Amino acid sequence: MPLVLDAMHLAWWALQFTPRVACLEDAVVLEVHASERLFGGAMMLGQRIVHEAQAHGALSWAHATTALGAVALARHTAEPLDDGAHIAERLDKLPLKTLTGVAAHEHTLSRLGCRTLADVRALPRGGLSRRFGANLVHALDQAYGRAPETFEWLTLPAVFDARLELPGRVESAPALLFAASRLLQQLCAWLAGRQAGIMAFTLKWLHAWHRRDEHKGGEWTVRLGSPTRDYTRLSRLLAEHLQRIQLSAPVSDISLHADEIEALPLNSQQLFQEHREDQLSAAPDALLTPAAQRAQRDALLALLEKLSVRLGPERVLQAQVHADHRLECAQQWQAAVERLSVKSNQLAHLTRQQLLADTPQPCWVLAEPLPLALDRTWGQHPLYQGRLTLLAGPHRIEAGWWDAGTHHDRVTRDYYLASSPQAGLLWIYKRQQAVDDMRSPWYLHGFFA
Repeated sequence: MPLVLDAMHLAWWALQFTPRVACLEDAVVLEVHASERLFGGAMMLGQRIVHEAQAHGALSWAHATTALGAVALARHTAEPLDDGAHIAERLDKLPLKTLTGVAAHEHTLSRLGCRTLADVRALPRGGLSRRFGANLVHALDQAYGRAPETFEWLTLPAVFDARLELPGRVESAPALLFAASRLLQQLCAWLAGRQAGIMAFTLKWLHAWHRRDEHKGGEWTVRLGSPTRDYTRLSRLLAEHLQRIQLSAPVSDISLHADEIEALPLNSQQLFQEHREDQLSAAPDALLTPAAQRAQRDALLALLEKLSVRLGPERVLQAQVHADHRLECAQQWQAAVERLSVKSNQLAHLTRQQLLADTPQPCWVLAEPLPLALDRTWGQHPLYQGRLTLLAGPHRIEAGWWDAGTHHDRVTRDYYLASSPQAGLLWIYKRQQAVDDMRSPWYLHGFFA
């Protein structure tokens, strides 16, 4: 049962419903019979396709038992999906212009008194073939299901790189959003056909007098925290980026290129729905369904993406644990969007490989270890707001030989858990390297809450 959508870029989007999609003349044809049971039947599948196609800019649609018949019906009017009339009865009422093979001879046929396809079919077949050629009769036979139809089914390009010539010169970057939105719609359709989401895309532009030289322009790469093909999210994020761009000259052409894509996981439905939608926001993470957890994570990433664009990625950071025994190297700060974009299985692998030490770790680590004074009355005993009492230790750390020449050089330390009369629990260490002067070998490295 072909269903026609009168919009060319919808061919890529339509591949999410069926692998059999063809571009036929000025329409996109879907063979959806094999996919009906996967989407709840013909009626539900048709309604979903029509609803989503209209959001993508489809002008008209129709369904029929033949592809040419569906094209003819779509050109004339949008037929309801529950129309039970036979294909011949529906096509007989259509004007000549709705079928390409007949529309080529519309002027001559109208002079013979033909106004509809039924009038053309009423003429002798032999006379039609001799007068107008075999293509006219063959087109009628294909539309009415009397002759087989053959198509070149659509295959998606390996990469997405679409270009658009602007109707006029654009002098400010935010004004490019209206034209870029058309390219974003095509990108989302291409991603839907590949069952994938975008992680990074690049917007390029050419200045009016450099149209022939693609190197005389500019470009801006937009990175996301998680793969998506949500047009609203991509459009809002691109709008934030365009606010930060200064054009050196008016722009006449733009293009959009998909840099990184990833497969999107399918949202599987549970056999028994244990939680209602209105309870998901109040339930702890352990009780959330996988779909709700993904939605919660995507909402967080969308917020971090917007903050990173407005404030700069260097101001929106998240701590990252590294497999290093040196306390100053065990935690590093990274852009939050890049950190949260790591796949969950990679995070689990990192967690297993980067276990913290089995000794207590301080909650607050000083940027630079603080040398401690010594109480020489009772030996070389460290002081910090009073005489320190060593509670646990030593915990020997020898590491950093691979960082020779950097500010984090090789260290040999004995860490202790100490108690200060005024400051509470402290994390201190004693250097084991020999020093030439009389400096204290004891350092304060962190505080316990």
